[in-house]
Amino acid sequence: MVKSLVIALASGLAFSAQAADWSFLQDGADSQLYVKSYSGVLLGTQTHHSDNFDIWLINTGYQYPVEEDVSLYMEAGPAIGTHSEQAGFNISSGVRYQVSPMLNIGSQLKQLETSKPSTLVELNSSLLLTPQLAITANYGVSAFSTEQFLTLGVGFNF
Repeated sequence: MVKSLVIALASGLAFSAQAADWSFLQDGADSQLYVKSYSGVLLGTQTHHSDNFDIWLINTGYQYPVEEDVSLYMEAGPAIGTHSEQAGFNISSGVRYQVSPMLNIGSQLKQLETSKPSTLVELNSSLLLTPQLAITANYGVSAFSTEQFLTLGVGFNF
């Protein structure tokens, strides 16, 4: 009895998956691989006596268009600090909205692993100077502490 119930349930789930409307995902031809490089992170909880950045991020990312002006994306890369104990990595995922052909805004969830791990909720923007070059800015707050982060950078799309 239990075995037949499990088989019936599995069949129903398989049928539901086949019947789902997956048309909102576009063809992968519009997908884009990019590198967002030389992003400087200013840590808001530290006192700054100069204009130096605290951490440098060099990310590689992939974005996938879901609708005409909306894309999902994921980025990852090393995080390099001014001190050796600040070296680590970061990974983020989010959604972008194309306001105009030259301006994107979005939000993301980022995990930054350096001397101490931080989970951030960020708002981001990107201004395209050319189809391959963009200026980026992110503002994030830590989900579990009072940390604030400002990231400024340059993006290279290819």
